[in-house]
Amino acid sequence: MPNTKPTAPELYGWPLLAVTHALEWIPMVTDKVARDALLFSLRGRAFSEMPNTLAIHSKYLCNSDISATSINIALDESQRSISPFLSFWDYHDAYRSHKTTPFEVAKLLIAKLKETNQSHWIRNFDEDSILTQAKESTDRYNRGESLGQLDGVFVSIKEEMSIKGFETKCGTNFIHDGEPAEEDSTVVKRLRAAGAIVGCQAVMNELGWDTFSVNPFTGTPKNPYISNHSCGGSSGGSGGSVASGLFPISIGADGGGSIRIPSSFCGVYGLKPTCGRVSAHGGEPVDPTLGVFGPLAATADDLALTYTIIAGPDPNDPLSLHQPPVSLKDYDLTETLAGVRIGILPDWHSDNSDEIFNERIEQVKAHLKQLGATIVTTSLPDIDLVGVAHSITICSEMSSYASSHTDTTSRFLPHTRLMMSVSKRLQGSDYVKAQQIRTRLMDQLHELFSGPMDLILTPTTGSQSPAIPPQAAAYGMSHATWTFRAMQYVTLANLTGIPALNVPAGFHNGLPVGLQFMASWWNEALLLRIAKIIERMPGLEKKTADSYIDCLTTA
Repeated sequence: MPNTKPTAPELYGWPLLAVTHALEWIPMVTDKVARDALLFSLRGRAFSEMPNTLAIHSKYLCNSDISATSINIALDESQRSISPFLSFWDYHDAYRSHKTTPFEVAKLLIAKLKETNQSHWIRNFDEDSILTQAKESTDRYNRGESLGQLDGVFVSIKEEMSIKGFETKCGTNFIHDGEPAEEDSTVVKRLRAAGAIVGCQAVMNELGWDTFSVNPFTGTPKNPYISNHSCGGSSGGSGGSVASGLFPISIGADGGGSIRIPSSFCGVYGLKPTCGRVSAHGGEPVDPTLGVFGPLAATADDLALTYTIIAGPDPNDPLSLHQPPVSLKDYDLTETLAGVRIGILPDWHSDNSDEIFNERIEQVKAHLKQLGATIVTTSLPDIDLVGVAHSITICSEMSSYASSHTDTTSRFLPHTRLMMSVSKRLQGSDYVKAQQIRTRLMDQLHELFSGPMDLILTPTTGSQSPAIPPQAAAYGMSHATWTFRAMQYVTLANLTGIPALNVPAGFHNGLPVGLQFMASWWNEALLLRIAKIIERMPGLEKKTADSYIDCLTTA
């Protein structure tokens, strides 16, 4: 296999700023950095496939009933999630029994948001809006007119999605400055319609252009398990706000693992849906052919319920109209996996991951086999091309988005400026070849999912959460080796559009371990069933952080 690992020095503080200036003014240096990052590695290679920017295989394109914008699914209480975390079940039970009210919990949550300000999980919150929504939810419960199981449950939203009245800054200190959103994104509208209380923006990497949420503008989210370690990114505030106990659910965005990486680093569940499954309307189009919105959640049930609420066709997003009906088929069928085939790609991860991931994969494989699953050893012929094709695509798209919001790069953080400088050395032919590789890999996945397997099991990340050096606080951080290891297994799902799931798989050295399952286009139901099965698996340590915040029973 050819070299697929980018090389670059790790940079913090003044050295990062100095290198950024050099890249902006010395093309020769910029070309070397781009070459070391493998962004030129497709040049001189020929591909015959039709370039494709629609990450849904043609065999899986469907026509939706646009009147069916969402479905009303209530989960079975007798099969509820087993978890040390609070879930929507706990909130819903407490409200129905009148042990407390959404309004009382809201007051406590606001106090906790102020107390945990230095943990940098939440960028902004609207106290009046939270209290108003909580009062409305309380009135509904008092009248016996709850909107459903998510009514009165608090949800944080990555600041890449519009919330009415908030500036959608996307991790910057200037985009949409002084321009609060005039309406909610579709995802937020659907959450509100289900009774969820929305009024908090979760911190992210600037533009989402890295995997550790190191952001001097907002502060870097602290991992609830070991505070100087990363929450992951770019939805780092989402991961931290769930793992800390502040929220049972957060909505993130995933263009290169940005839901799954923080889910893995923070020990929570995270679902990247199929491309187009969740409406992108009202979100910032930072990486439009790769990025999707999806939930991070404390439990499998929180994940599944939120998915059913936010998924489905939306007339405001044409891409969402290609999907079949949303379902949770066989979600509670957790005692057997008979007939389910799980693919392992040993050549992909045997030499690249920390050994703990391979140990946990073996442990999970043994459990799934006991339930009747068939384990299939398989391969993707062009798996070595995934990383470079994804890098070219995301750098091209994010650079285009960034350039459209300012006439000078100096308003961005040094890491973003560095990435923009390198991305500008790409050519149109690089982007076209990356999309040809996308087509090839989608064809290969279609063949696998049509034949020998239903799921792919890999590590979610190549390493556990790293400790963020203190010198990254002022200007940020650029660490290509860490970024590569964080992203090496997640980009396949983004490039090809298939759904993917992070499941917590215990702990090692005090930090969470995450494993990833991927399925065929639109088969989120199988992934969510797997989440429920792994949640009930014996032998995987389950715990909350020592600093876990219990906003419900304290109320």
